Amino acid sequence: MDTIQKHFKSIEKVPVNEKPLDDDGRDGDEMDRISDMPNEILCHILSFLPTKYAVATSILSTKWKNLFCFIPNLRLHLDDSLLLNQQSPSSTNLISFMNFVNRLLNVTLSDVPSINAFCLICQNLSDGLCISNWVSAAIRLNAKRIDLRVRHLKNANALFDSLYGCKIVSLNLFLYFVDHNLECRFNLPNLKILSIQFMKYKESNVLLEGCPMLEYLLVYNCYCYPGDILRICIPSLKVLKLVNDFYCLEGKIELEAPKLEELNYRGFLSNRYLAKNLKCLQIAQLDLDQSITQYPFEFNEHASELIKVCSNVVKLFLSEKFIIMLQLLPHRLPRFPNLVTLAVKNMNSSGWELLPSLLECAPNLKNLLIKDGFDMECFENFKDSLPESLSINLSQRGEKGFLLEICREARTIEPDKIHGESCLIGKNKESISQ
Repeated sequence: MDTIQKHFKSIEKVPVNEKPLDDDGRDGDEMDRISDMPNEILCHILSFLPTKYAVATSILSTKWKNLFCFIPNLRLHLDDSLLLNQQSPSSTNLISFMNFVNRLLNVTLSDVPSINAFCLICQNLSDGLCISNWVSAAIRLNAKRIDLRVRHLKNANALFDSLYGCKIVSLNLFLYFVDHNLECRFNLPNLKILSIQFMKYKESNVLLEGCPMLEYLLVYNCYCYPGDILRICIPSLKVLKLVNDFYCLEGKIELEAPKLEELNYRGFLSNRYLAKNLKCLQIAQLDLDQSITQYPFEFNEHASELIKVCSNVVKLFLSEKFIIMLQLLPHRLPRFPNLVTLAVKNMNSSGWELLPSLLECAPNLKNLLIKDGFDMECFENFKDSLPESLSINLSQRGEKGFLLEICREARTIEPDKIHGESCLIGKNKESISQ
């Protein structure tokens, strides 16, 4: 629960002016220069305040009364921990918060044509029916982006029903369900960006199936039962980020994304990876958890499966833990015919031992970036062990690490050898025909 708790961030309270203001927004001693600013600048200032404090400025004077409603690209950020009594979130305080949000969405903003984003954070309120009404109101206000973080969500089906078929382009769901038998339906035909956090594979699959135009997907610490499969089969997907901080995940990941260009995997490994049709994949980052000193031996094979998924990439980023696993594999690495740049997070002894195999499997590798752990003695010893046709030089060092350039001599074949080989091929053909 510590991981969940830290994601519910509260904004610090804005200090209150101790001097009372008069009807014109002045403190009686000095001129109120802020209120004398043009409305456009005041609206711009209000756009940086939490919604609670931006709405509260309406009581300063008649000048501020309706400014909140005219903020361009209005972003609503509602957090019940800000509006409730921190020490005692009683039912009275909850009702006060609910009344505030109801009036804000249905009265204060009733004439506003659209809002840019709607963010709702609920640490104390868990009623999905109430939350679904607010989401419906935000959709009526033509919200483009919705961010929902509910710690103990009840009646989740009502919430998903309120989202069904809406035209939002970005959605972040941080939902910790109380319901055990959740049956949800989902359809977001225009959604481009989706982030799902702390959800089971079953609900995640329903969400993904309902997003046919998705281009960016973040799956953060979603969990499963043994044998469950997370199916990411999205024809339009371009960027995929998978974060798994749960140790020894028992599930599998199925990936089919013909337009996928970037894959970022962080955390622990899954039991199996089923991938196909990743012909457009250009960039892959594989960063395993550094706090665990030893994985079970079979996880080395899982690492091998994952790196096979990335065999067509142009740029590859590997963490220290991932390199150790690959170095312990009993079989050869897959080929990387398109790999040009390899970045290593921390180059230890296992990295220098694995590098010859990587050079052999990546014939077009030109750049090696070492962020940390570069050892000049290991580098010189490695250079001395290279064949004459291959050289590696330290071309740059700086804050971002060490850049090594890999040069390969072009192999030329003498004309006599070519003629001899062609004759040999001809003789073999004759012998086969006989």
